Amino acid sequence: MPNYLFFTLLECNHIDKMLNNWERLAKVIQYLGFNVNSFAKEIGLTRAERLYQIKRGNYAISKNLASTIVKRFPDINEAWLITGEGNMLKEANNFQKIPLFNISLEDFNTNWNEMPVAHELEIPILAGSDFAIVNEGEAMSPEIEHASVVFLKEVDVPSVIFGEIYLVVSEHIKVIRIVRGMDENHWKLVARNSSLYDDIILEKSSIKAVYKVKGVLSMVTI
Repeated sequence: MPNYLFFTLLECNHIDKMLNNWERLAKVIQYLGFNVNSFAKEIGLTRAERLYQIKRGNYAISKNLASTIVKRFPDINEAWLITGEGNMLKEANNFQKIPLFNISLEDFNTNWNEMPVAHELEIPILAGSDFAIVNEGEAMSPEIEHASVVFLKEVDVPSVIFGEIYLVVSEHIKVIRIVRGMDENHWKLVARNSSLYDDIILEKSSIKAVYKVKGVLSMVTI
């Protein structure tokens, strides 16, 4: 019988040393898959200037701002936001389970909450994910191997960060790729295994949904 090794590929979910106000706020923004402007809009701020003032070191994270963030994103630890003590995420037993859909991308529905759930995963370090799917193919190998579980969070198009990995759903394709900018109206979707997979030029107007890859759970025989 083979043994199995499980590992995760994560962006910012480890336990840090003490971070300053902006570093904590920036970590939350990245973890949730936004940029500064889209995050400000998401928590109900009319302008992002309040957040940029924290970046400049002019203000600390106030109790009011921390409460506003936690009200919208209850997995975030309010005490950590204000003081930097403890962990960014609340205790594991407060997290919702992550639905795993055991389907191909061809069958993926952007109304993902209507799809049948194969399993529910309880992984606190990936609790910011909306759902998980099983990857097929080698286009993103070695970062995302065939049959690995990919954890995803829906983001809006303006918050996409070029050079990072997303599941992109358009009128004609559903692929996990590195997103790069081309011009105002087009993206270039690039496979990690570029010797075997061509770049995809995509019209932004055709995009139906975008999901940021938050982590990958792989199973390797040893």
